[in-house]
Amino acid sequence: MTGLRTQSKITIKILKINLPARFSFIRFPNFIAMSLNLDSFEPDSTKKSPAFNLIFLLFLSIFFLVSCGNGDSEKEERPDRAKMEEAQKAFDEENYDKAKSSVEYFLAQYPKDVQALYFYAQVLVATDQLLKAREKANEILAIDPERPEAQAILGEVHYGRKEFSQALKLSRQALKKNPSLQVPYRVIGEIYLKQGQVKDSIKVLLEAQRLKPDDVETLKKLSAAYIKDKQYKEAKKYLDKAMEVDENVPGVHYNMAVVYANLNNGQKAMEHVELALKYYIELDTFFWIGKARDMKRLIARKFKISE
Repeated sequence: MTGLRTQSKITIKILKINLPARFSFIRFPNFIAMSLNLDSFEPDSTKKSPAFNLIFLLFLSIFFLVSCGNGDSEKEERPDRAKMEEAQKAFDEENYDKAKSSVEYFLAQYPKDVQALYFYAQVLVATDQLLKAREKANEILAIDPERPEAQAILGEVHYGRKEFSQALKLSRQALKKNPSLQVPYRVIGEIYLKQGQVKDSIKVLLEAQRLKPDDVETLKKLSAAYIKDKQYKEAKKYLDKAMEVDENVPGVHYNMAVVYANLNNGQKAMEHVELALKYYIELDTFFWIGKARDMKRLIARKFKISE
C-alpha cells in the first residue's frame, strides 16, 4: 500500500511540474528528481533506483500520448477525398445516382465540408431536386454566411426553375465575392445560350473552361454553344478534350454525333450516336434515350445508313 501511495504522489507531482525557460530533455530525470526532493540521477549511473525507472516510464508514456494525439488531429484536418473523386467521375459520366451515393458517404463523415456540400447541390440540380439543393445552400450559410458557394447554388436553383434574371443576379453576386468560382460562369453561359446570345455564351463558357480545363460538363456546354454558332470544328476540339478526360460520357458522344453529321461524316456520326444511346440505356435516362434514338434515325436517313 505504501508503494501505491508513493506512486500516486509522484504521478500527481509530475503533472504539476513547471518547466524552466532553458530546459534540456537530456537532464529531464535530474530535473524531476529535484522537483520531487529526490537524489539527483546521473545518466552514467550504474545503479538505477525504482523511482528513476518509474519517472522515466511516465515521461515516455506522456510523450507517446501527445504524439499520437497530434497524429489524429492531422488526420482529421486532411479528409480522404477519394470518395469525392469517385463522385466527380460519376457526375461527369452523368451517372448521378452513383455520384449522389459517393458524396453522401463522404458527407456522413465530414458533414461540414463546404466543397462536398457545394458539389452535392450540383448533383441535386442535375437531377432536378431543386428544394434539396436549396437546403444544401442553407447548410453552407449556417457554416459560414460569407461563403459565395451558397449564392452559386441558389443561382443554379433559379436557373433550373427557368428564373433567369434571379439566376444571373445570384451568380454574379457569387463571382463578385470569389471570381475563381467556376459554376456561376457556366450558369451565366447557359442562360445566354438559351436567350440566343450565342457569342456572349461562348465568351463566358470559355472563362469557365479556363478555370477548370478538364471539367467535362463545361466542355460539353461549350461544344453545344459552338454547335449553335455553327462552328463545328471548334466544337469538335472541345469534345475531343472531353473524351481525353473520360470516354464514357453519353452527352459528349451525342454532341459529337451532331458535329460529325454537320461535317458530313455519316459513319462517324452513327458510331457516336450509338455509343450515346448505349450509355443512356445503361443509365436508364428516359428522356435522352428518346433523343438519341431520334438522332440515330435522322443520321440513318440523311446518310442512307441501315440502322
